[in-house]
Amino acid sequence: MDYNCVIRGNSDEILQKFVDEGLQFDLICTDPPYNLNKDFGNDSDKLELDDFLKVTQRRIELCKELLTPTGSILWFGIHHYIGFIQTIMYNAGLYYRRMNIWYYENGFSRSSKAPLTQYEPFLWFSKAKSKWTYNVDDVRVPYKSTERLKTPVYYKGKNGEKKMWTPNPNGAMRGDVWAFPTLAGKAYAKEKTEHPTQKPEALITELIKAYCPKNNDGLYEGTILDPFHGSGTLGVCCEKLNKQGHHIKWVGIELEQRWCDVANERLSKI
Repeated sequence: MDYNCVIRGNSDEILQKFVDEGLQFDLICTDPPYNLNKDFGNDSDKLELDDFLKVTQRRIELCKELLTPTGSILWFGIHHYIGFIQTIMYNAGLYYRRMNIWYYENGFSRSSKAPLTQYEPFLWFSKAKSKWTYNVDDVRVPYKSTERLKTPVYYKGKNGEKKMWTPNPNGAMRGDVWAFPTLAGKAYAKEKTEHPTQKPEALITELIKAYCPKNNDGLYEGTILDPFHGSGTLGVCCEKLNKQGHHIKWVGIELEQRWCDVANERLSKI
C-alpha cells in the first residue's frame, strides 16, 4: 500500500478493496457530495433521496470497517440531510461524539426568501465507545478577555475540597463551533481552486491537529483517509505538517482526473 498520494478511482469500489486488504486508518476525514446538484464532472451530487441514503449507508459501513479500534470519522454534510447521516452512523454501530459546526461570516445567499447560510455541520463519531483521539491542547483558542483571569476562580473538587482554577497558558478549550472564513475574495485567491466545495486549509489543518494520534515525542503519527479528496486539501495539509517534522500517512481517493491533477499540482508546490 502506497501512502501520501492521490488514488484516482471510484471510492465505493476502492473502499471495499481496502477492507478486503485489511487496511485501517486512525482518522477518516471527508467532505462527500452533499446531493445539492453541484457539478463535480459527474452525477454523484444528483441522486434521488433514497439512492443518496443507500449509497451513504454503504459508504459509512465500509468506513467503519476501515477504522482502527480507536479511530474516528469526521463527515461533512449539509443541514438538508445531516440528520439522516447521523442516524445512519448510529445504525452502523458507531458512537456519537459531537455535531460540530464550521461557521463562517463571509457566506452569501442567492435568495432573499431564507436566512443567509453561515455554517456547515460535520459529524464526529468514533469506532469505540470509550477510547478515541482528541488532542485538546493542540487546538486551544485565545481567551476572549484577560480581565476575568486577574481574580482567582475557586470551586469545589469531587471530595468537597476548595480548589483554584487557573487559565491554561495555551488558551481556552476549543468549542464545537469552528470559525474559519470560506475561500472567498482576494485574500484567498492564491489558495482557491476551481473546485466548487473546497474547504480552507486552516480548518482542515486544525482538524488534523485535533484528531490525529501522536507519538511519544508529541508528533502526529497517524494514518488518515479522505475518500472524496476533491482538490486535495486534506493531503496538502498533511504534507505541510510533515514538512514541520510530523509523520502522517494519508491517502486521498478522487474520481475525477481533473481534481486529481489539481491536487497533485498543489502537492508539488509544497
